[in-house]
Amino acid sequence: MDEMLLSIGELAARSGLSPKALRLYAESELLVPRRVDPFTGYRSYGADQVDRARLIAALRGIGMGLARIRVLCDLEGDAAAAELRSWWRQEEADTFSRAAAVHTLARDLGELPSEDTMTASTTTPRTASALHIGRERRTQQDAVLLRDLPSGRSLLAIADGFGIAEDLAAQILTAFTAALEHALESDPSAAPLTALETAWSAAEALVPADGEAGSTLTAALLDGDRLHVAHLGDTRVVLLRGEHIEHVTQDHTRLRSLVEAGRLSAEEVAAHPDRAVLNRALAAGAPTAPDLLVRRLEPGDLVLLTTDGLHAVVEPSALAEALAGDGQADLDALAGALVDLALAAGGPDNIALAVARA
Repeated sequence: MDEMLLSIGELAARSGLSPKALRLYAESELLVPRRVDPFTGYRSYGADQVDRARLIAALRGIGMGLARIRVLCDLEGDAAAAELRSWWRQEEADTFSRAAAVHTLARDLGELPSEDTMTASTTTPRTASALHIGRERRTQQDAVLLRDLPSGRSLLAIADGFGIAEDLAAQILTAFTAALEHALESDPSAAPLTALETAWSAAEALVPADGEAGSTLTAALLDGDRLHVAHLGDTRVVLLRGEHIEHVTQDHTRLRSLVEAGRLSAEEVAAHPDRAVLNRALAAGAPTAPDLLVRRLEPGDLVLLTTDGLHAVVEPSALAEALAGDGQADLDALAGALVDLALAAGGPDNIALAVARA
């Protein structure tokens, strides 16, 4: 009897992978179709290749290289498990070695003299925000906050909650902002990054111990000609200067880190079932310390903070076009236009954003 063959669509449905991902694995010779029609080019797979497809995706998702995957997939049982553990032992050793080098380099960089000092400003940047429940969610778990601070500083912060606590994100923003204001009032000369890091503990204190809820948090403190950012999760900060767009933050997902390291392609991430899984967040069992970042600001720069209800739904080119085209518009109108973009793209998630012009 002939083997029962599956179309690429049927294999995608059974494996949970997209046809695009399966084509990538075929091109890499990790998952070769059993038959390719010479006239149509249609690919057919064996039913026994479903498990192999899932295994390849899982191994790519932890960062294993293509050559090692080919070896492992052809091993059986204990041999495959031993291969995986051997690969991971070297990964751990590599990480340990890099950690020592990072510590030394950070120490040396911290001893370098500053090139210049920040230019103080008494003019508060113009700001606006928007919050929308979206078209499919029944509850609002995103939150956004704007706050004018002494000495012309401005705080923009957003949070994206997940799990059973519907108002966790809003609670985190309130607690974090109060702690930041206290830190700045207690020591007006404190470095902004130090104040942001000090205030972060107030957000960490609200993490539910049972692990049933959590949140991202991204805060931007605009202070003269500097943008200071504390960031955790997949909420984002984008800086627009003229026609140039810089993505200041990086999403804290396991797969995104692998892309940055050149170990996974952007195409694979786009088609991977774990593409949105966070590995750092304000959640029980996850690393909760933030990235602390500084960027220089110039007059007219536009700063955008957004949850994934906007940036994960709207095509990057469309978002860039909207920012470049409407960046000089009224900020309230710009915020509304960005929400409209997300809704026009389906609006499957809550939407929160904040914008400021230096």
